Amino acid sequence: MAFKLLVIALASAALVSAQGPVQCEDMRVRRSAHSLTDSDWQNVQRVLSQLHRDGQFGRFARTHDAVFDNVHGHSAFFPFHRRFVLEFENLCRQIDPTFTVPYWDTTRDYRTPESSPILSDWALGGNGEGPDQCLQSGIQGNWTLGFPNWHCLKRRFSGGDGTILPWVPAELMSSFIQKDDRLSDFREHIEFSIHGATHIGLGGDAGTRHAPNDFFFYMHHANIDRLWWQWQNNPGRLFQYNGPGSNGEAQLSDVIPEDRAVSFGNQAVGSVMILGFNGMCYYYDSAPVPPGRYPGESSDESGRMKLTPKRHIPVSLSGSSNVANHGLEIERIHMALDEQAGLKEFFPKVAQLEPSRMGIVPHRPGARSNKCGGGSEYRKPSTKHALVYPARMAQNWVKMHGFVPERVEKVYRDACRLIDLLNNSTYVSPY
Repeated sequence: MAFKLLVIALASAALVSAQGPVQCEDMRVRRSAHSLTDSDWQNVQRVLSQLHRDGQFGRFARTHDAVFDNVHGHSAFFPFHRRFVLEFENLCRQIDPTFTVPYWDTTRDYRTPESSPILSDWALGGNGEGPDQCLQSGIQGNWTLGFPNWHCLKRRFSGGDGTILPWVPAELMSSFIQKDDRLSDFREHIEFSIHGATHIGLGGDAGTRHAPNDFFFYMHHANIDRLWWQWQNNPGRLFQYNGPGSNGEAQLSDVIPEDRAVSFGNQAVGSVMILGFNGMCYYYDSAPVPPGRYPGESSDESGRMKLTPKRHIPVSLSGSSNVANHGLEIERIHMALDEQAGLKEFFPKVAQLEPSRMGIVPHRPGARSNKCGGGSEYRKPSTKHALVYPARMAQNWVKMHGFVPERVEKVYRDACRLIDLLNNSTYVSPY
């Protein structure tokens, strides 16, 4: 099977280079994990169990471990995981042609993650049990895995008492999408916030280099991919690729990192930038749909990519998958801008919008303040409307990824400052 997939990948790469971008004939929709029924989860379990029996989980975990240092902290973070999750999804579709990886928008569960329906016994399962923290519930309950050694699938919630320290709110994702004009900034902000927080929160295998042992990994990175696509669908960003690459500054011609266990056939980054083309035959139920034709592109004198004008898509102002409440989020942030001038730094695109006329009644809960800390310092605010500070990123996670601690801390402090500004305004989160 692995050889068959390699041949297909090589043939696809040759076709793209010879004929230009190839548009997908059949598109599939990745759905929110929150929308899955019991029957849906049972089907996911059936497909995953077959892959487990075939030893495929170990193959993907081994590859992720092999390329880890060339992906995390590098521009390849987004294109690698886009291609990696797709490879896994395509493998699942050989068992069930209707299968798609559901995405887990963890901002919906960020206040008390352990109470998420996604961690129910009929879905991903909860915390590990016993001295080894073995997962005994959910669709991967009582699994034994072979990489990096024979072991039970582990979960170790970060709260230490069966709870998970808070993740990050949707408003922080919206801020990154709006204010980060460079991919390198957006990638760093995502890695230092929602990406790391969720991995650390679940712990066990999810907190290691071999995180693909846990199906959570694919759901989480499908959501990260959704956020990247949201970011891309703002003017001038579709083909933007910069930051630390494989040989100096990142280029669209860079080869996506791979390992022979899961090979992409030396596929270039540029071929996976646009959903709906070159095998990226999927889209998300809460994000902009792929374009009807491959976007025009040319280079200016500086060598940067320029796009032909395209229609503005308002949904790209928000990072939440709760599309029904995007308007409320944007409206309420717009009202808060006049009360807290510092919010314009975090929501520059909302600041450019015309004043709202939706007639939302402001809510004034009064000033709210909590210590921005996490870990043992963390205290949940008493006001139910207040946004919650995320937990601080664990030092061992920072070290494992080779991140610069001072840069991680700055992203964390900025997140706390954003939350303070919103909490001390009339803003009430609609999520």
